[in-house]
Formats: sequence, structure tokens, C-alpha cells
Amino acid sequence: MNKNIKPMILRFFLVIELIVFFSTYFWGHSGIQTLKFLRGQGDLVQIEVDHLRKEVDDLKLEIQAWQTDDFNKEKIAREQLQMARPGDRVYLF
Repeated sequence: MNKNIKPMILRFFLVIELIVFFSTYFWGHSGIQTLKFLRGQGDLVQIEVDHLRKEVDDLKLEIQAWQTDDFNKEKIAREQLQMARPGDRVYLF
């Protein structure tokens, strides 16, 4: 009887150990599910970074246009600051 119980107990603990291992492996703090979630979050962050880089490039082009193009300076001065050249009339709607 003792010979039959010992292997059964060992098998029981092996099964318990495997259950704990796989549950931790899939659903634990650093498990597969968490890694998939973090990978998805990383993809979203990368998309946002790409969008912000494009926005920065657009703003750099706008700054360059401001520094080199007098027409842009005058347009902003007239439209947003309601400025005018001497002799011009400004109509506000």
C-alpha cells in the first residue's frame, strides 16, 4: 500500500506544480497576457510618437516660413493682430 501511495502523491504534487506554473505563465504579473497587453500599448505609443514627430516637422516648416516669407508675417499681422499699414482701413466683422 505504501508503494502505491508514494507515486500518487508525487504525481499529485507534480500536477499541482504544473497548474501553478502554467497559470502564472499565462496570467501572472509577467505572464503572456500582460506581455500582449504591453505590446499593444507600445504600438499605440509608437503611433502617437510618429504623429507628434510629423507635427513637429510641420511646425518647423511653419517657423521657417515665418522667418523667411514676409507675406506670411504680414498676413498674420493683419488677420490675428488687426494691424494695418499706414493709410489702410481695417474692417472688423
